[in-house]
Amino acid sequence: MVVYAIHPNRTNEKTFVMCRGNDLEKIDAFNTGKKKTDEWNPPAIEWFDDDSRNLDKYKDPDISYIGSPSSLIVSPHAKKLITLTVNDVAKLLPIPFNNETWYLLNVFNIINALNKANCKYKIRKNGEVGRMLDIAFFANKIPHAKLFMVPEKRSTFYFAEHHPDDSENNFKNIIEQNKLFGIEFVKVWEN
Repeated sequence: MVVYAIHPNRTNEKTFVMCRGNDLEKIDAFNTGKKKTDEWNPPAIEWFDDDSRNLDKYKDPDISYIGSPSSLIVSPHAKKLITLTVNDVAKLLPIPFNNETWYLLNVFNIINALNKANCKYKIRKNGEVGRMLDIAFFANKIPHAKLFMVPEKRSTFYFAEHHPDDSENNFKNIIEQNKLFGIEFVKVWEN
């Protein structure tokens, strides 16, 4: 079995942030792991631009991260491709952006699969346990070919393959076969 963490693609020059002035209720709406309804109140989003770059020269991602808190945003094109593969573990919630509708990927598949005893943590000078450096899972608790999160790291999305899966109908294969841009699958654990 291989577990991948989903990370922003390092070559992606465009990521989203919420527009300034969004109130805390809208920020709270991004808490990951809670299933939301279609009647949710989406926050305004914009491309992150911390240095007044000409963002138009960069390719628009098909899937991108939105920072603070961390969630995945999906383009209209990517939504058409992944909807059937994520329906049982996530909801695609509409977010208006630049006269289009993008979608928040609301992953609600939270699995208690973290093997804390085998995770490695940074130990601070004072002996306190810090952030997680290496993750470990209980293999029998991880779903095959499904997006999931663990309660201890709700800002990270995972995808696992228990065996090689040539099925075109899983999230990872759809992203890779259609060359969807903006995220990458980084192997974080193997059993």
